[in-house]
Amino acid sequence: MRGELEEILRSLETPLLFASKNNFSNLDKIPELGEDIRKISTKLLTGKFPEEIKTPVMSLRNSFSDFKRLTRPEKTRRISSALGVIRRIKGVSVPQPARTEKKPSPRNRGAGFFGSVSDIPGVGARVASLLEKRSVRAVYDLLFYRPRKYDDRRNITSISELLPEGNYTVRGRVVSVGEIRNRKRSFFQVRLRDGTQTLGLIWFNYNPRYLRGLFQKGRNFIIHGKVSQAPGRGGTLQIIHPLPQDIEIIEHEEDIGNPLQFGRIVPVYPLTEGLTQKKLRESVKNALDGSARNFEGLLPEDIRERHGLMHLPEALEQVHFPDGDLPLIDFDDSRSVAGSRAHRTVIFFEFFVLQLGLLLKKRNVEKSRGVPFNSSCPMADKLLRSLPFSLTRAQEKAISEIAADMVSPNPMNRLLQGDVGSGKTLVALVSMLRAVESGYQAAIMVPTEILAEQHFRNTIRMTGDMGVKTVLLKSGLSKTEKLRVHEEIRIGDADIVVGTHALISEAVDFKALGFVVIDEQHRFGVLQRAGLVRKATAPDVLVMTATPIPRSLAITVYGDLELSVIDELPPSRKRIKTFVLSDTQRNRAWFYGQIRKELGEGRQAYFVYPFIEESENEDFRRIRHVTGMVEELRGEFSEFRVSFIHGRMKSDERDAVMDDFLAKRCDILVSTTLIEVGVDVPNATVIVIENAERFGLSQLHQMRGRVGRGEHESTCYVVYSFISGEDSGERLRIMGETSDGFRISESDLANRGPGEFMGTKQSGVPGFSFANLVRDSALLSESRDSARELMGKERNLGRYEKLFRHVRAKWGSMLELDTSS
Repeated sequence: MRGELEEILRSLETPLLFASKNNFSNLDKIPELGEDIRKISTKLLTGKFPEEIKTPVMSLRNSFSDFKRLTRPEKTRRISSALGVIRRIKGVSVPQPARTEKKPSPRNRGAGFFGSVSDIPGVGARVASLLEKRSVRAVYDLLFYRPRKYDDRRNITSISELLPEGNYTVRGRVVSVGEIRNRKRSFFQVRLRDGTQTLGLIWFNYNPRYLRGLFQKGRNFIIHGKVSQAPGRGGTLQIIHPLPQDIEIIEHEEDIGNPLQFGRIVPVYPLTEGLTQKKLRESVKNALDGSARNFEGLLPEDIRERHGLMHLPEALEQVHFPDGDLPLIDFDDSRSVAGSRAHRTVIFFEFFVLQLGLLLKKRNVEKSRGVPFNSSCPMADKLLRSLPFSLTRAQEKAISEIAADMVSPNPMNRLLQGDVGSGKTLVALVSMLRAVESGYQAAIMVPTEILAEQHFRNTIRMTGDMGVKTVLLKSGLSKTEKLRVHEEIRIGDADIVVGTHALISEAVDFKALGFVVIDEQHRFGVLQRAGLVRKATAPDVLVMTATPIPRSLAITVYGDLELSVIDELPPSRKRIKTFVLSDTQRNRAWFYGQIRKELGEGRQAYFVYPFIEESENEDFRRIRHVTGMVEELRGEFSEFRVSFIHGRMKSDERDAVMDDFLAKRCDILVSTTLIEVGVDVPNATVIVIENAERFGLSQLHQMRGRVGRGEHESTCYVVYSFISGEDSGERLRIMGETSDGFRISESDLANRGPGEFMGTKQSGVPGFSFANLVRDSALLSESRDSARELMGKERNLGRYEKLFRHVRAKWGSMLELDTSS
């Protein structure tokens, strides 16, 4: 049996080791890795092997259930975790027969905080699989699993003491359940009694089967909510629509005396179906008891004392289970969080560890040798002399900063940040010409084929008489065209390569790539950026974004890069008049009349919609879409030419439509957000963005930037509906108040958080548990200063070996740090 177990473990470990080789460079070579691991794991679960391996194997198997859909950083993390599980199984089960194996004692279990959550006492395979649905896989994840709020159970209020309009926590037993119908409507009512009086729980929108299954007669509950009085004289007290997270079953009578669940401030965690607050609190407490001590000493003592922070193990205990008479923490209130020493400690630590990782990466780059570019560049000078306009001071400064980096002996890693229409592309082209004139190839990677095609045309137009060969590489090319472009890149005939993510394909092999430009970096993620950079040896890298990124997010996501900012627009750029309107405020005759007037004067217009076609989802049926609105607009503007474009069209079809729009053979272009980035049509003076509540503010600002690019005054109509149930007008009002991209992005970040701000499907955006980039910006700055100070003292790197091991374990995959040292 032992030989068979060793063989299966080896077959399980081999593909994982191959995928992780050379910093996971082979990951994309095994597209069915997740399915393979699940199949092999099933053999271990169904075979006659030691019982003690079943729980970790089950957890490992479950962690690969949705592997294909994961981001690259999450894939690398799961592979590393799986290899750790296999090593532990080998250590436990292979060297000696299973019958002599002793179970590890609870005291020693869970010691490694990057080990599997199933190592925690009381967390079996079922609970581990439920926790995984909340992305809790390692002990570390559970220790940093932030409560969504806290519930004050130091004093449970008797129902007889409740007063209308107050918020209370009560305990009661279900005495009746059922639907009630009156003349006006039906509703669902649950009645609780605590020995003093009865309280009603009321739902007007409800699933009767779910509520009957939950509120069974005789069950005890803890309920939190706002108390009101039923209509009519002497109406009973009630809580209307208590939230799911404010309802907790008391499973056993003895739980009422449980000091972890009652008589204190208790954490209320985000749950998933099948997972209870009680079980989650017990699991967190066991994780704290077994592993919190491993955080001792990670936060340098001088830094801890200077910032008035607690010891980390104590802080972790307090953010989950606050002691004594501390006030409740409100995570939406910056003063409330800042007033808690424990929360400030954990937040500071989260920021501090990432900042150290970013500085480690930056230091590694600075120690390597870069490409020696020429200090003079006649081709760039010629280009600048040929321009019919003068550069802005900000553009000149950015070109100068990049040039200084390029002639230095170290590789450049710089972020070029500028608002829509500020002239970043010209700065990038000047820099690419410097690389070409020095005998190297340059590549620019952009997120969409439309933008790639536009860059390609503009580059040829501006460098056509300089003998520079520019090629275009995108997924839409035929096999023959791709082979031709690949060959031109390989032998060095191609000087400048413009492309989409097709540039990072295995088939692309540069002869002498020396300069890399990543346009709209947040569309790619850190690891995709690295995929192109790996095509060369220490190239200079210029990352560009037209999404003005708030400083707090910039130093978090791009903390390893130097920063250049183009903070002024060319004089030719005019302010865009912006109207924020609801569906009900829009007067159809006036609205279409304004657009018809512009079209009649020879201008062009965009109409942008969130969907290509009608959604099958009932909730989205009323949201406008491209295919439906094209016909309506053709009827409304019958005297004008209306075309449409969206992502499902073939590349040559999109090219033809855009060519028509550029050549003024089309008056109205109906589109999805495909036109969001980089599309430049100077004659377009109107953009209408429908169902604007579906977009982020920064995305709206980008789309607004499609107009105002010519000599004529432009207008943007931001139209929203109330379908979503949110007060969209309040959030969108800033679009009409300012054209300052930085102010808009700060508001967007506060509304949506970093992950959604940078693109919900994107990898490369650090996620924090307790820390909030907007609320805790002061702590972010403090942590960065402390990280810089520590990294500035070379002797500290050896002195804090444990801390840097932790940094590499936490952020090594995302930041491509050497995790072996």
